[in-house]
Amino acid sequence: MTLSMEDGVSAAPSRHGERQAAYYESLMDVEHRWDGNPSAEALAAWREQRAAEVVDWVRANSPFYAQQLGDGTELEKGTFFTTKADLVAAGLSVLSGSVEDAQVYYETTGTTGPPTPCPRSPLEVAVSNRGILRAWREMLARHFPGERPFVAVLGPSELYAFGDVFGDVARSCGLGHVKLWPDSPRVGFAKALRLLRELSVSVVVCAPSMVLELARELLRAGQDPADLSVRQFLVLGEVSTHEFRRNAETLWPGARVGPGMYGSQEAMCIAGGWPDGNLRLSELNYAVELVDPDTGLPSPGDTGELVVTMLTPGVKPLIRYRTGDLVRIGPWAPGDLPGRALTVLGRAKDNVVFAVGGPVTAYDLEEAALAGLKRCLGYQIVLQDAPKAAGVPGDLLVLRVQFADPAPAPGHWATAVERLTTLTGAEVRVEVVDDLDARAHQGALISWKAARIVDNRQGER
Repeated sequence: MTLSMEDGVSAAPSRHGERQAAYYESLMDVEHRWDGNPSAEALAAWREQRAAEVVDWVRANSPFYAQQLGDGTELEKGTFFTTKADLVAAGLSVLSGSVEDAQVYYETTGTTGPPTPCPRSPLEVAVSNRGILRAWREMLARHFPGERPFVAVLGPSELYAFGDVFGDVARSCGLGHVKLWPDSPRVGFAKALRLLRELSVSVVVCAPSMVLELARELLRAGQDPADLSVRQFLVLGEVSTHEFRRNAETLWPGARVGPGMYGSQEAMCIAGGWPDGNLRLSELNYAVELVDPDTGLPSPGDTGELVVTMLTPGVKPLIRYRTGDLVRIGPWAPGDLPGRALTVLGRAKDNVVFAVGGPVTAYDLEEAALAGLKRCLGYQIVLQDAPKAAGVPGDLLVLRVQFADPAPAPGHWATAVERLTTLTGAEVRVEVVDDLDARAHQGALISWKAARIVDNRQGER
């Protein structure tokens, strides 16, 4: 049996084909009936039924969950979680089926720990991509009416879903695309930039750091980013703040920079980037919770570590999976686009602790560091111990910044200094540099914190 999406994406048969096709048909039905309200009766009923079904599914088909869930007592008490460490230890035994049931096999990159297997069934591919597809159709209608913009997908391909997801979505929208990975030895920046120009690429999908890196390489070659035809960047894979996107648009005149997707190899496409500048949850694909990252107890507000239960009975659904990401989920209002707005604040372990300001999220630190800056090609924060005042320890924060133009007057970064001082309680200095060390440009390849924070302070924080 073949799953066919109305957009033309199709999935190959599997031994679970009939069950998965029935699931997909019911998903389409509730999607058409649902009004977007996350507390609507239709959505609540869907989630309750699908969560129960997927728990039964993994109990029956996954050796890992059959052992871990047992009689379900911990799940009923709300004390059971699936963690990244569990996935590393479980390996293929977490699968609810075999690798032969998958349409495609991926692995995590190993950036945040040892690689774990992430195969996806035909149903999982179709359902996960659907949220991104709907966002793209909205983007095309709003920003490219009557056009067929050519798309470049700049990201790793081997064992990684990045290129496949956005290639499939581009095809489903009737758009041509090219996959370019500048860090590949077969491509490189010179070839990638040549093709962006020659192919008149209008839409680029990439990591936030890549937006800056492309501009930097063009300027080094004596070329102006404004001369390219790029009109839309869709970014993913790292923290992407409003201040980052505003600054990036000063390097790429005429181009919009917006969120593309939030998710992971393990949990797939949790939220899609809409043209209103927000990530919006795929409400029909996940039951979402917010917990305190230290205790695992429910978070009382709109911010916490994101925990997801995947509602699709595919080859690797995860139950109460702790993503390790701090997020803020916005309220829903009538007339909103489907799905509540999601702001990714960074990995929980990427919080930076200051002697006065306490823990600060990656998102807030980047918002402050880039506040008011224009044509900034990159930044790095160096932390040192400040001389003790009245015996009280403090922090010195050195903001190292690279600009596309000759160094502007100090007043150019006055807002950033003020915001950083208020946020962290540290003494703040700015250094304008001709270039940053190599890791500052690596972003998602090594994690936001590893790329941007150099902590030379002594003692634990």
